[in-house]
Amino acid sequence: MFASYQKELLQSLADSKAEMERVQREEEERAKQAEARRIEREAAERRAKEEAERRAKEESERKAKEEAERKAKEEAEKQAREAAEEARKESERQAELRQEAAA
Repeated sequence: MFASYQKELLQSLADSKAEMERVQREEEERAKQAEARRIEREAAERRAKEEAERRAKEESERKAKEEAERKAKEEAEKQAREAAEEARKESERQAELRQEAAA
């Protein structure tokens, strides 16, 4: 009878040990999965941040280019107005000289 009890006790211990090992493996697997999810989340956050920074840089560069083009256009228009004004003045001066020469 003692041998039977001892056998049951040893089997119970073996079952308990196997169950503890199974639970430990499951916990380790869950921990690995959680770590993998954390790493993937951090990578996704890093990629999103880098993409946002890239887009912001592109937008800034685009705005700077547009501003430079606008200023260049304004400067060209100003120079064209000034040249037209100079041409008008020169034309008036030439007309005055012709009138004086004709008189």
